[in-house]
Amino acid sequence: MTDFAVLDAVHQSQATNFDSLDSRMLMQSDSNKIERAADDKLFVRFYTKALRNEEKSLEAGRAIFEEQVFINIKIPGDKNNDVNRVAFPEDIQRFPGHYERFRKGQEQVIGTPLNAVPFLNDAQVEEYKALYIRTVEQLAALSDVQASKIFGSVAHKQEAQKFLDSFKSADSLRAEFQKKFEEQQAQIAALQAAQPQGGKK
Repeated sequence: MTDFAVLDAVHQSQATNFDSLDSRMLMQSDSNKIERAADDKLFVRFYTKALRNEEKSLEAGRAIFEEQVFINIKIPGDKNNDVNRVAFPEDIQRFPGHYERFRKGQEQVIGTPLNAVPFLNDAQVEEYKALYIRTVEQLAALSDVQASKIFGSVAHKQEAQKFLDSFKSADSLRAEFQKKFEEQQAQIAALQAAQPQGGKK
């Protein structure tokens, strides 16, 4: 059974709880706000949690729990936007890299770790982690409003952007060099093809 089918089957197996549905709709509204942010800058984590299945518990006369996949989405540096709910197939489609790492039991942070840059010390890295800022990309993507609320992060945000820009410049130079190299190889091949072959009449 596919991952989508498993999630759908779990959802279909449960009786509708309208209180839960109302709560889910509110959370979905929060999720829509978060979707405006760039997905690759979000803190995303899939995890499992055991939930009581009321219908099966009633049938069995005892508590029956089923493990379900949940998703937690946060905007780094923003404590007011926090989506934490059962994962839907759309979430797996939206965050395939995170979900694949979750399935393999790997760390779900995607990007350059903060401890890889020279402008942050260990204490600063831990402070940012507490705010769900785990990567240089997330730090660089902080809004000015968010950055102004975190001591020192305005300067750190600028340093993070410089760090990322330096790699973009290097990638651009590599691409330009590769293009010139390929053009030269094509010219050499054309010259060789145009030369008469020795010994042939």
